[in-house]
Amino acid sequence: MKKQRGQTVTDKIIDTAERLFYKQGYNITGINQVIAEADIAKASLYKHFDSKADLLLAYMQRFHKDWLNRLEIRINKESDPKQKLLAIFDHMTERQLYREYRGCAFVKANNEAGDSNERVLAEIQNAKKHFKEIIEKLVINSDHKKLLTDQELTEMIFLMTEGGIVAASIFKQAEDLQSAKKIIQKLI
Repeated sequence: MKKQRGQTVTDKIIDTAERLFYKQGYNITGINQVIAEADIAKASLYKHFDSKADLLLAYMQRFHKDWLNRLEIRINKESDPKQKLLAIFDHMTERQLYREYRGCAFVKANNEAGDSNERVLAEIQNAKKHFKEIIEKLVINSDHKKLLTDQELTEMIFLMTEGGIVAASIFKQAEDLQSAKKIIQKLI
């Protein structure tokens, strides 16, 4: 991420942490590397964040907000309720391409810090619950074929998107997300 002129110190720190935590991992990324690459003083970092875990939490919170905004924009491009549901898979495919098939930032953070930090785990769980709530609202409004209950279809879409992201990360392609989309298309 390019740093923009006039960018706040907090944003510089979070931008740098996001890039490093996502690309190389939370545990491998040291505070000194964040400080060096953000081009800030150590005191500046600790003025804004008490710990590395607090920095991870701030990154997760901002990432969640930005992710939701992008998802809503993508969904709202569609007028048909069923197409809104299918747009989720297109959005996930686009994000995996953009992120060079590196997987889900929330899953990565969970694998590295979810067990050791309850606040980070709670933020990750909140993000995933929020995503499932979005799916559920779309399912309810979709007037789907009712081959599955609303709850079952919600769970299926959630699990298929999550699994599709993992497969994209492993196989370095997004075909599984598009296959999942085709399956859901038959059910709605």
